[in-house]
Parts: sequence; C-alpha cells; structure tokens
Amino acid sequence: MVMNAKSVDIVLEDIAPTKEQLEELYDQLKRRSYSISHGFLPQYEDHIEFVKNHPYRAWFMIKQVGGIIGNVYVQYDNSIGLNCVDDITEVQIKNILHVLTSKLTPLDAAPSVRSGDFFLNVSSSNAELQDKLKNIGLPEIQKSFCLVKD
Repeated sequence: MVMNAKSVDIVLEDIAPTKEQLEELYDQLKRRSYSISHGFLPQYEDHIEFVKNHPYRAWFMIKQVGGIIGNVYVQYDNSIGLNCVDDITEVQIKNILHVLTSKLTPLDAAPSVRSGDFFLNVSSSNAELQDKLKNIGLPEIQKSFCLVKD
C-alpha cells in the first residue's frame, strides 16, 4: 500500500505500560463501540494484568496534537488491531498505518500460518471503519465466522 499523506502529526508511543497508559487503555476499552475478542468489560485488575503480559508483537498508544486518539497493536500473524475514536478520519487512518509500517515490517510468510503482508481485523458490525479502509485502498480479503460454544 502506498501512503501519500504526511504523518508528522501522528506519534506511536510504545505501551510500557505506565500508570497513565494503563488508565487510558482502560478508558478506551470502556468507550469502545465495537469488539471482536470480548463481550464484556474486564475488571480493572484483569486489564492491568493483560496489558502487562500482552500477547502482541508490538503495541502503541496513538497520539496526535490535541491528545490520544486510540491504540494499535500488531500480532505475530501480521494482523493489526486498530482501536480508535469513532470519528477517526481516513487521513488519520492512512497516517497511523504509514507511521506503523515505517516502524515495523511484516514477518515473513509462513505457509498455513501467516501471509507476508499486514492485514487488519475489523468488527463485522463496524461498517464505518470498513468503508474508510476500503476508501483508502485496502481490499477486503476475508470474512470470519465464529463457532460459539453452547
């Protein structure tokens, strides 16, 4: 993907985690409109434990002049989780992805494990973000379905 937008206004700060980051991430979790991996808000103590032991290859707080607009993580399968304010713009998304891909490259392809490209997982109910990703030129490659335990 070619990025033409300037990205000087986006800063990705490593999740250390600091006390401030723990609180901000929990606040973001409470405000999140869409979720893929959880159906309920975890207890704050469980949240702290998760953040301290996160399973991600990399995890960043997304900062822009005026404040924090979300967080983004990269997993070992080259998937990207983008958790941003609901009114995120296409330009902001392009800038975030540009900064992210200038910091990290995808892991090499491994047959039946991962492709050699980054990809984003988006909640099936988050049509607005799906449309924004399509509008900036990202092709839709898959739809996933969950086998829910009885």
